[in-house]
Amino acid sequence: MVTVSLLALGTVGVMAYTAGHPAPVETGITDEQVSQFRLTPFPVERAIAFADRYARLCANQNPEQAEQRRQAIARLSSSGVDTTCGWDGKGSQVVAYSVWSGYMEPIAEYPQHGYYIGIQVQLTTGALRTLSVPVWVDDLKSGNGMRVVGDVGTLPQPDQATPPTVKDPLQVDSELSGDLQGKLFADFFTSWGSSNGTTLTRYVAPGASNAARAGLRGALDSPKVSDVKVLLPKGVGATDGHKWKVDDVTWARVSVQWTTGSAHVTERYRVQIVLTDQGWFVKDIRAGVPDEAGGKAPAS
Repeated sequence: MVTVSLLALGTVGVMAYTAGHPAPVETGITDEQVSQFRLTPFPVERAIAFADRYARLCANQNPEQAEQRRQAIARLSSSGVDTTCGWDGKGSQVVAYSVWSGYMEPIAEYPQHGYYIGIQVQLTTGALRTLSVPVWVDDLKSGNGMRVVGDVGTLPQPDQATPPTVKDPLQVDSELSGDLQGKLFADFFTSWGSSNGTTLTRYVAPGASNAARAGLRGALDSPKVSDVKVLLPKGVGATDGHKWKVDDVTWARVSVQWTTGSAHVTERYRVQIVLTDQGWFVKDIRAGVPDEAGGKAPAS
């Protein structure tokens, strides 16, 4: 009974991970569980890939390749679908990239077997559109037998809100920040960027995370560390003269300029550090730093 229960829970977990929107399933799972875990027998990932392929065909427009484009669209769609994808054959445009927008809506005419799938397409001009592609699947279990069963349309772009300023931001230990910029972070990022396991052991703490020990394997090189901000504990002000003790753990926000090819790119990191008897060591590293100021970005 325990084994059966574990297998059932595992099935629910996998289905929840790959799900799109709720839909009836023939598994003995209650309607409440279907809604809670967003379960569906629809092969979401394969349908998204199919919709993405179709959306790129529609958005790529070149009069010299109009017939090849029409034939490719016809091979993927049902007989009543417009094989020009609405294009009058004039002008041209090229897709720079496409990605699933996260939008899925059941097709009422094809219960369980059909969904409108949103594909966000950006053109080389910078223009951005989200196309709704109606996809039908014959065999839900295998994902075989896919067709586009209707004409596409453009969805509105999601609204962009104004993020607030960070509430009660932590203060910075300016003295420690300047001290660790050269003593720890400069050498750590040099070793971390190249994934030099021998030298990394000098800067990472015992039990450090895999991210801190693995490094970038040379994807970026020649790091130059700047703008280090070691955060003080919550409630401690920058003028309080805080004294750090062995086993204290905190986070630092670090800007690093990397070289990639002939260009330079500056990225920001959150680095967790711990104080030991031998000094400060890196315990974990994560990419990205929040904007404490918040506010609305200029309209594009």
